[in-house]
Amino acid sequence: MLWSPGDLAMPVTTTTTTSVTVRARALLCQGAPVLTARLDGTTLGAIEVTSTEFTEFNVGATTTPGSHQLTFTYDNDFADRTCDRSVSIDSVVISDACGVNQYRARYYNNTSLEGAPALTRCENAPGGSFTGSPAPGVDADNFSVDFEGTINFPTSDTYALSSTLGNVGARAWLDGTLVDDSWTAESWTTQRSTRFVTAGHHTVRAAYFSTTGDANYGFVAARESLGTNAGTGNYFAADSIWNTPLPATATVDPRSAGWVAQLDAAVDGVSMNSTDWTTTVYNAPAGTPTTDVAITNNGTSLTIPWQSWWSPTADSDGHIAIIDDATGCLYEFQSFDRDAMTAIASASYNVATGSGNHIAGPAHSGGETSYLAGMITPQDMDAGVIDHALRYAMPNNAPTFVYPGTRSDGSELDGVPEGTRMRLDPAIDVDDPALALTPAQRMVARALQTYGGFNADSSSSFALYARSTADGTSYSVPPEPLPDSLVSRMQFLTPEASSVPMFFDRADDTSCQ
Repeated sequence: MLWSPGDLAMPVTTTTTTSVTVRARALLCQGAPVLTARLDGTTLGAIEVTSTEFTEFNVGATTTPGSHQLTFTYDNDFADRTCDRSVSIDSVVISDACGVNQYRARYYNNTSLEGAPALTRCENAPGGSFTGSPAPGVDADNFSVDFEGTINFPTSDTYALSSTLGNVGARAWLDGTLVDDSWTAESWTTQRSTRFVTAGHHTVRAAYFSTTGDANYGFVAARESLGTNAGTGNYFAADSIWNTPLPATATVDPRSAGWVAQLDAAVDGVSMNSTDWTTTVYNAPAGTPTTDVAITNNGTSLTIPWQSWWSPTADSDGHIAIIDDATGCLYEFQSFDRDAMTAIASASYNVATGSGNHIAGPAHSGGETSYLAGMITPQDMDAGVIDHALRYAMPNNAPTFVYPGTRSDGSELDGVPEGTRMRLDPAIDVDDPALALTPAQRMVARALQTYGGFNADSSSSFALYARSTADGTSYSVPPEPLPDSLVSRMQFLTPEASSVPMFFDRADDTSCQ
């Protein structure tokens, strides 16, 4: 038990990929104790020990094999006449197995999953979009990857297992039973099957191979049923990850410090896209006339409600979002041409009962999440509080993704995977006069501390999104960019979200075309 600030140190031996889990409990006093895990002085992660019973907390992982010194530091001690904050550590588990809801990924320099892997590591989500090598030490052509994980299915329910293939062949298994056999290179197709799965841990496996050219693969095991309307005016369901505060167990990713330093060197503050490089939004009441829109990247068309004065943003992305109030369907378009009634790409969502996330496809956005997910609205600013996560874009993204992302348009192998959750350091007092934040900036900063944001796209800037004023929207309190001083205080979090509890909209859902 650490009653006051101090360290617990121990020698450990790590393998190629080693996860570190601590079993701890707390005495709570004006808040919870925080434990920071360091390997030879390098931070693995920090956890807030919020449980008064012994509970396991994952504090991070390392890919540096060998003999090391592992140290746990407790430094936010507090006591008064009524209570004393402290932390007790029961045990520390050093494991080369990936944790629950993580996949052990084995990369091979052949197309048959044979021989010794060129790389083995733990990953949150199988897949990525690769124009070259998918990982360090792996060839750009003629490679294959095998993912296997112990995945927690929280309730007995019907679940969908979806594989998206772009110039690859793939297979998927549930508890050893083959559920997708597409071991022939396909050009943009999605294979989907549904299974009733009992609550508890199940083995999920997915594998794919690539010969030459670009490789695009994504796998999602997800809840089949829609959620319930949040009833707060927020877009998407009450249980959507976009409407859920950061969990107390959130930990800082061991790679965060390096990513933040790289980001801080590349950008000057946090910009706020509120005219261009975001989206216009139009609600179509029942009885609105309809028209057809041709989608050029997949040769299909959509019938949508339409008024001739509606317009996309004026930037080259040409984004527009149209909500059919009668059906609850949201139609989003990229490079929308209202004269020709065409768009390069689109995606459809259930705007009130979906999650805001989409099965990967030819793509309408970098991480295949809704333009409206995480978007700041005039209603948020009028209320004085933003009660949802934010959507952000940044440079130097990885070609891989983590859930809720299902795709990436990044290319930096050591970059930030799209879908990664980020927060502003919760230790910052946003009311501190020294920060000189305006009321609008404090609203955004508090949202980033409470809900965080999700990496949704690649950009030359570090940007947040607000509804475009190009559709006639006005703000009583306009959202503002954040100062450069806060960029260095951002924290990228260890990916913990599983796809299983979420609902993912998909292209073959005929209810929303």
